[in-house]
Amino acid sequence: MTTPHQHQPQRPDIAQTLIQRAKAASENRWAARSTAAAQQGPAGADAALLTDQANTQVLARIVAAHGWPGRSLVGEGAARAALTLALHADHDLRAQNGFLRAVHEAAQQREASAGQWARLYDRCLARDGKLQVYGTQHRRRPDGELELYPVQDRDQLDVRRAQVGLLPHAEQFRLLRERLAGGSGSLPVPVTDHDEDLALAGSNP
Repeated sequence: MTTPHQHQPQRPDIAQTLIQRAKAASENRWAARSTAAAQQGPAGADAALLTDQANTQVLARIVAAHGWPGRSLVGEGAARAALTLALHADHDLRAQNGFLRAVHEAAQQREASAGQWARLYDRCLARDGKLQVYGTQHRRRPDGELELYPVQDRDQLDVRRAQVGLLPHAEQFRLLRERLAGGSGSLPVPVTDHDEDLALAGSNP
């Protein structure tokens, strides 16, 4: 049994793998959103998908061997990186649903935050065309503007977000727009309010 919040991760090798993969995926994703990539057609998006597929396989092996890579196993930064990989496993429903269960269990053991679980939960709901609960998933419209994926009971959204340690939606939406400024076009998958670039920048989980 591991002790939450220990300073040194038990598996720095796994931590390094997760951080490196999340960083590379982030760079590929931003490159795919660039004007140059848009002019190249679907090649950039295909490369990003191949990266996500490889990362999903790696994360699935880690989860099968160790459970969710939480704070004790890999440290805070790598745990956020693991969530980034899980958020972009939309192409593999079985794997992503398995990650969701693993994060939920880890959150109960304080090896992951409730907010991390909420983001992945919303991601799975949006993926399946269902109303999200915590309002963490967004998308770009064809005109380039960012919008919230449909959410249940919008009037109580910030109440639910507070329950899992998330910022009020208006504040998080402003931060997300600033972070994604300069992108163009529509994105094929949801954009979480703690997308990989925010996670790697070290914002709160």
